[in-house]
Amino acid sequence: MDKEQKKRITSNITFLKERLGYLDPILERLVDKNVITVEQKDRVEKVSPPTPHRKFNEFIQLLLNSHDPNSFNIFIEVLEDERFFNIVEKLQKDISTRTTSRAKSSYARESAISSVSVQQQRPPTSQSTSQPRRQQQTFNRAKTQVNTPSGPFDYDFEEQVVMSPMGDYGGASGGVYDSYCPSPNIPERTGSGSYADKVTSAIGSMFAEFSGKLTNDLLDGFDRRRHEERVDLEIRMEKKIDDAIENKLDEKIKTFQTGWEKEKTEMIERSELALNQLQDTIENMRAQSDAYMELKVKYDQLQQTHSQMRDKENERWGRLTAVNKENSGLKNEAEVLRTELMLVRERVDELEADNRALKDNEIQDQHRINQLLAEKEDIILELERAEREKIDLKNRVDTMGREIEKLMYQQNERAMKDDRAYQEALKKQNERLDELYKVVQALTERERQSKSLFIGGNSLSKTQRGSAQVNRTNR
Repeated sequence: MDKEQKKRITSNITFLKERLGYLDPILERLVDKNVITVEQKDRVEKVSPPTPHRKFNEFIQLLLNSHDPNSFNIFIEVLEDERFFNIVEKLQKDISTRTTSRAKSSYARESAISSVSVQQQRPPTSQSTSQPRRQQQTFNRAKTQVNTPSGPFDYDFEEQVVMSPMGDYGGASGGVYDSYCPSPNIPERTGSGSYADKVTSAIGSMFAEFSGKLTNDLLDGFDRRRHEERVDLEIRMEKKIDDAIENKLDEKIKTFQTGWEKEKTEMIERSELALNQLQDTIENMRAQSDAYMELKVKYDQLQQTHSQMRDKENERWGRLTAVNKENSGLKNEAEVLRTELMLVRERVDELEADNRALKDNEIQDQHRINQLLAEKEDIILELERAEREKIDLKNRVDTMGREIEKLMYQQNERAMKDDRAYQEALKKQNERLDELYKVVQALTERERQSKSLFIGGNSLSKTQRGSAQVNRTNR
């Protein structure tokens, strides 16, 4: 669809909206001709809210955005098929061309509907009618002229009825009359009710089509006449309005010219007065300008002096700022050192307390060492005494051992003499010696345990030496 065709639709959008109330047949025809798709048709039907106004707007948008180049022509054909001839005439440019094409299309439809072909076959009734009649064709043309508001229109109708070969039904009639419709001068045929019904139905359809076409043509003529009258009325109203506007403009121009002359004179007088005032003002401004220049020179001098003073003040403030910054840094350092000094003092106090505690512990340790040394001397004396006792006991044990060996030797000699009483006495003596040995061993062990004292780091070695001596003694 090109721009011109889109412009025709958009310029007649109100006309289309008033007359296209039911869009379903048009949508189905456009879907069949592939102008719009089934999804687009469903989208038109499912608009929210589902009002005719919204459906029409959605339909127009789809039609204008169609990619089919022949969408406008197909839309015109669909409108003609749905008998919206007034819309077709509104959308097309050339009215005469549209009327001719529309009449031809209407005539083609009516001739297709009104054409009736009837074939009937005569049943064999007698031997005398053995040859069938030849096929007959009857053409009936009718030309009707209708006067409409836009001018006379001629409508041509052509009907063709094809009759099949028919025979006589017997009797004196001699045959059947072939015609498009029954004539009052022809006798009524018996047994041909179905044929008459078909002819009557065809004639009714023809007149119905003709009546509908005539009605549409009359309505189109009325619409054109009303449109022409409205255009004429608008033209006359525009002329009257233009005349009234011209008269008013002339009056306003005359009034404006009169007022302009007066205003121009007043403006000239005011201009001369303003020029005089302007001259006085210029002289005053010159005097004020001289005074202003003097004041400006003084102001520049004061500004220069102020700049110098401001530079000096900035330097002084810079020095003060640097000094203050240094003082702040020193204060911060002093504060840090003070904090560190307090921490050092606390640490010194802690160390002094630890030192005093160590001194007290050292005194206590020294006192304990002195006690241990005294105990050590006592224990050494006790050990020396015990050592002497042990030596004496050892000597006694050695002496007794030698005596025991001597006795055992004597006993062995006696045993060789087979003295039973002596053997028993020797056995008892051995038992006593064993008991005595156990007693001596127990005493030695108890002395060793009583003498194994823990003095410094030498207690273990002394205990080991004592046990070694006891072992040697036992051996």
